[in-house]
Amino acid sequence: MLNEDDISYVPKYVQIQNYILQKIKDGILSEGDRIPSEAELSKQFDVSRITVSTAIKELANARVVERIRGKGTYVLSSEGNTDKKSMAFASEIKIAPFEQSVYRPHKLIEHGIIPAGPALCEKLNLAQGSYVYKIVRCVCLEGQPNELDYNYLPLSVCSNHTFDSEALEKIFLHEYIRKYFHEKPTHIKIYVNTQITEDMDITSLPVDKEDDLFTWDNFVYKGNEVLALTTTVCVAQANKPFITLEF
Repeated sequence: MLNEDDISYVPKYVQIQNYILQKIKDGILSEGDRIPSEAELSKQFDVSRITVSTAIKELANARVVERIRGKGTYVLSSEGNTDKKSMAFASEIKIAPFEQSVYRPHKLIEHGIIPAGPALCEKLNLAQGSYVYKIVRCVCLEGQPNELDYNYLPLSVCSNHTFDSEALEKIFLHEYIRKYFHEKPTHIKIYVNTQITEDMDITSLPVDKEDDLFTWDNFVYKGNEVLALTTTVCVAQANKPFITLEF
């Protein structure tokens, strides 16, 4: 949770999202409950209806709430659900300059073209049956894998590109795109507790069940276009998630 000293640095629409997510977590809002209207949230946070609509739209895209025309917006998931839901905890983040990022070296496991399954096509806004370029990397702790990165790029983004294996082990994917590709990212969106898709082999991680894992998706955008997706799967107790915001 952000304290009062930090809250002014958080974009208003993210404050609105966090407000709703906290109400769900605290049990004040349960599955099927109607959340405050856009007019009410606009007045409460002293923002325009457009800002509120942006916040609610992203929660709807994450399947946290459902917008019903003429009726309002209702909670789809609550803390008591057994299925983990993806929730956005930050969005529209400015990407730090290439030289400023802090990065742990990754070991490149494999890369190549694969058919994208239904879930991956949906995430990347691709037609079913599309192909993507897949890059798998890992981070080791005391000689044992404890984090796997599954990176996916639509072929429309990386066609005719020869990937630099050495660079892929040293920098973030969004930085790689900024350095080597014509299309330049404008922002990223990060979601936590995300889906492990059928193409991911997580057997090398030292866990007994998926509940011992922590996952997040890092979407790289140019405007509304998804340039790339990284799904990170790691051992929950061995990693503490972090994010640096630049405003």
